[in-house]
Amino acid sequence: MFFQKMRQRTKFIIIIVVAAMAGGLLWAGGAQLFGGRGKQQQPVEAVVAMVNGQGITYYDLHQMFIQKLQQIEQQQGRVPGSAYQSIKYQALESLVGSVLLSQEISERKITASKDEIEKELQSIIDQFPSVEDYKFQLEAAGLTEEYLKAGLAEELKFNKLKNEILADIPVSEEEIKSAYERVRASHILITPEERTEEGWAEAKEKAVEIWEQVTVDNFSEFAEAYSEDGSKSQGGDLGFVGKGQTIPEFETVVFSLEVDEISEPVRSEYGYHIITVTERKEAQGEEFEQVYDALAEMVRDEKGQKDLAAWFEELRDKADVIFTDHEMNAFQQANLGNYEDAVHYYKLALEERPDDGYLYAALGDVFKEQGGYEDAIVQYELAVEKYDNDHQLYIALAGLYREVDQVEKAVDAYLTASELVPNDIFAQLTLYQSLNELERYDEARIIEDRIAEFQERQKELLEAEEPAAEESNLEAEPSQEEADPED
Repeated sequence: MFFQKMRQRTKFIIIIVVAAMAGGLLWAGGAQLFGGRGKQQQPVEAVVAMVNGQGITYYDLHQMFIQKLQQIEQQQGRVPGSAYQSIKYQALESLVGSVLLSQEISERKITASKDEIEKELQSIIDQFPSVEDYKFQLEAAGLTEEYLKAGLAEELKFNKLKNEILADIPVSEEEIKSAYERVRASHILITPEERTEEGWAEAKEKAVEIWEQVTVDNFSEFAEAYSEDGSKSQGGDLGFVGKGQTIPEFETVVFSLEVDEISEPVRSEYGYHIITVTERKEAQGEEFEQVYDALAEMVRDEKGQKDLAAWFEELRDKADVIFTDHEMNAFQQANLGNYEDAVHYYKLALEERPDDGYLYAALGDVFKEQGGYEDAIVQYELAVEKYDNDHQLYIALAGLYREVDQVEKAVDAYLTASELVPNDIFAQLTLYQSLNELERYDEARIIEDRIAEFQERQKELLEAEEPAAEESNLEAEPSQEEADPED
């Protein structure tokens, strides 16, 4: 539990800094804002875009691209190279947005005082058992206090800007009280064994049977015995939850219950929940008064999301934004449906980087959108010449061959893709299906054999791990003498 709390606190610091500098809203010129580079260096650095006359450098773009790529890979796993261009464009748009906000903050003369920054910093330090522990965790996260303060300053200025924009949105006393309310909930979750009508019916029948027997006194015991989620080990206890923190079906019921009242089974996408409330935090008292202003701001923020988005969209539309990078210009024009311009810029980008296979593929995609499949094939054939180890390029090329009825070439491309990823079972299954669609059953059997070989390898690995695990368990298990030394 102690180490879990420490990880949460470290994460809290990282989240604040990331929100302030890497979330695409508050970068405000990249690393130079945080003292990473001297201002005298900027004039000699190539820029990828100009925003109302202010440059965004390739260094800034690279830093933001890496951060976004890491975030995506943490959530979804390895990203294919063909997706890098899209991520780079997202990173550039994030930087454009952050510069626009920084310019707006400067124009409105919004500042963050030293006292305000210190107050925010102290609120973070107070989360830790001691100042020494805070410093240790800060260092462990690879951050300095100066860096953290710079991030907090940008966050404070952005919040002031946001509050100015949303100042006219009314917030009622009832909305603030509703935002404060918390209930301590427990549940018993029964999930269907199969996602079929019959499976759901069986789950409901089981849930109703439990509900007919469960009481306040035995709820924890029943949760430990029957619930099918992680909370069962805590007797179904989910801790305190607020509005907006749970799925709608659960929230509607849990906030309608009195303390110690038990709901009938409630269906959600996860299964059937039997819910009870063991404690309530009402909107009153000293604690509520202390967080009143923060709650009012939170409610106003939630109500003003659309207004804030509309305001920013107008700011972006009015801005003088020029992309000086050919690849980013091409990607933007392709997104806008301006395919002739996209072709023009991709060709310029290829003059600069003739060995970039993904640029050829991107140009091929534009030709495909125009219906020029033969031209698209030429570009994708150049792409696989440059990057002959990317199975997804071969799959895309096979799809183009199919469009012009070059079935033999499509089959060869599918088989090449299969050879490149012998341990990717999902890719193999997709390729197997594609060959079956072409009624090329002999070639499909080649992939079927590869799938069988993969499964056999997995089986052998599992069998090899089992004796090792058993031996480890035997070594860990104490002898009778070690377990009872006094006997």
